[in-house]
Amino acid sequence: MYDLFLQNFNEKAPLSAADTEIIKAYLTPKKLRKKQYLLQEGDVCKYIAFVTKGALRSYTVEENGT
Repeated sequence: MYDLFLQNFNEKAPLSAADTEIIKAYLTPKKLRKKQYLLQEGDVCKYIAFVTKGALRSYTVEENGT
């Protein structure tokens, strides 16, 4: 389940097998449905997200509505 994430991570900063196991202990997969929010305005972000399939869109609405 974490292979793609760890592969990308290892390209930037190679890890030992022991380090990989430590990191895996902190990973939790999360699936979002279409039109489901990962984070909404005013929410405090406490996590890092890594998209393995699909796409996420980020947008904001200005005070004047645009």
